[in-house]
Amino acid sequence: MRDAATTTTLTHARPLIGLCSRPLGELPGQGGSYGLAETYPSRIFEAGGVPVLLPYHECGPAAARELAQRMDGVLFTGGADIDAASFDGRAYDSATHHPLGDTEPLRDSFESALLDACWNLDVPCLGICRGLQMMNVSRGGTLVRDVCEQEWCDTAPVESHMQGMPFSVPSHDVILEPESSLHRMLGVLETRVNSMHHLAISSVPLGGHVVARAEDGTPEAIDFPGHTFFMGVQWHPEIMATQPQLFEAFIAAARERMEERRG
Repeated sequence: MRDAATTTTLTHARPLIGLCSRPLGELPGQGGSYGLAETYPSRIFEAGGVPVLLPYHECGPAAARELAQRMDGVLFTGGADIDAASFDGRAYDSATHHPLGDTEPLRDSFESALLDACWNLDVPCLGICRGLQMMNVSRGGTLVRDVCEQEWCDTAPVESHMQGMPFSVPSHDVILEPESSLHRMLGVLETRVNSMHHLAISSVPLGGHVVARAEDGTPEAIDFPGHTFFMGVQWHPEIMATQPQLFEAFIAAARERMEERRG
């Protein structure tokens, strides 16, 4: 039987949020190192969660289900392009040929396995930039290698979505779908966001819905309403720090999972 102190501790416990990492380079005699920008854990702390860094390695995919079971939520962060050979070579629309930037195939493999495990266990997930792209492809969607290769670009050219610094300053508007979860979270139908990507959604998988677009038509957010929380945004809200509602909604879903698991 739990005593009063234990009950109080559990009541005020914060949900555990896994944060996917990116490579930082080799350390002399120690191999690779991993990390991420402080803005990610800062937003998770502010919203009421406890961030935990998730490094990736060769054994990562084998541990993905156990990680998903232990986490109350997972944040899939930004980073390199998805490798052309990842996801059995089906990540990109066959009509897209733009050169890719840096890629991290090992990270693709780990995050793919982790996304599958989170999907199957209904673990709340938030994807940011690359994270949105990984979500889309993991469920069977595809990407274009550059925003200029979107199907309507022949008649309505798309400007670059790679803004310069400072990244905290928004560079374009996005229009949200009325009555979407994202609209309910942010409370607006139009908002300004920053932009640091050149890949973009081409096709959306079954169960997924584009819930925000840039004024040029580029998809900017995707949601899977059949799950508790499985949403991605193409911009970087962690840098802008002007959309706490998004992180608060994510942490609220993670808290529900935590409370259900602890019974």
